[in-house]
Amino acid sequence: MIMLQAFISSRKLLPMLMLAGALSACSLETEVVNLPDLAPTTGASRMLGLGPGGLPQKPPVVSQLKYEYYECDGLVGDWFLALLVAEMNYLEKQSGVQSVSINACAVSRALNQGQDIPRYTVHLFSSRKEANECVVSLRCQLARNVTLVPREGALWRSYFLSDFYLKNFYNHCLAPPQKWHKDIACDAIPAKL
Repeated sequence: MIMLQAFISSRKLLPMLMLAGALSACSLETEVVNLPDLAPTTGASRMLGLGPGGLPQKPPVVSQLKYEYYECDGLVGDWFLALLVAEMNYLEKQSGVQSVSINACAVSRALNQGQDIPRYTVHLFSSRKEANECVVSLRCQLARNVTLVPREGALWRSYFLSDFYLKNFYNHCLAPPQKWHKDIACDAIPAKL
């Protein structure tokens, strides 16, 4: 009977030990690198042209259960879009993923997801046709997204790159001033106390 209890306990203990080892190997500490100057980090227009309540002044072009999608034109400042594209091109090369010529974009706003401040994501596409296929028809071949994360008195940029067919994906966080947190989303980085 004692041997049976020891066997059962060891069968429960082994998976728990394996899980604890795996979690301890997954440290939230990440390599932080100074990002080179890739494009101007300020400009005459605002990053996002939002109106009262932090909402876009134009109606969404697509409304879904969890997201509303808006056109970039008039919403994303030209200098800010140029910065996002330059950073995305740099991160594509660093991650070893297919480089995408970016000629179109859309902005999504997360709905009913518990944030006090609306959470916006800029979706980058090679063409308007690809944008429509992905946003309207939900047939996305690649993901090149930048989620704007307000935290610690600044706007951090959480980059997500994926090729859905090869099932490769990469997260990177760019925090002011030009700090690149490799292989981690901004929300996963512990706040400074």
